[in-house]
Amino acid sequence: MFSTKNEQLQALGQNHFDKAVRLSNIVLASAERFANLHLELSKKLLEDQANAAKALVEVKDPKALVELQGNMAQPSIDQAFGVARTVYDAAVQTQNEIQSFVEEQVLEFNKQLCANLDKVSQNAPAGSDVAINAMKNVLTSATAAYDTVTRTAKKVGTELAEAGVAAATNSAKAATAAAAATTAAAARGKKDSTAS
Repeated sequence: MFSTKNEQLQALGQNHFDKAVRLSNIVLASAERFANLHLELSKKLLEDQANAAKALVEVKDPKALVELQGNMAQPSIDQAFGVARTVYDAAVQTQNEIQSFVEEQVLEFNKQLCANLDKVSQNAPAGSDVAINAMKNVLTSATAAYDTVTRTAKKVGTELAEAGVAAATNSAKAATAAAAATTAAAARGKKDSTAS
């Protein structure tokens, strides 16, 4: 009997160790995703800054400077939203992996609890079946409710985040277009007043 208990404890310890390793791998994969994203962004920003500096050095007159500013604004905003989107996607991926891990743990706990209730019912006095079945029903109902709430929260959260990102992108594009139109109108106004 003692060796059986010892083997059960060893199996339990190995199970917990495996779970810890799996969770660590999820966290490390997330950190790696964000580090790679940061490195790629740094490279892109350095390249863009070099190109912008080169373009500024080549400007010959104020009109060309105004045009250059207008031409550089939209790609910068688009890039910023692209980066934000990539970071959001990486965060959602990490969140989904951790959430799946937690859901698996909850399901495993519920299975263990049901198995323990079955063991208790075998050794329980006569007439306790009703109480044990009631506990199993409560557990089953709680698990179903947890599943429903989790799925609904995930769906609503994703839809709200997607709508927010889309609205912010559209607003920024509209503001950039308006700013570019204002800059172009100001440049034409300066050109007209210089010609007079």
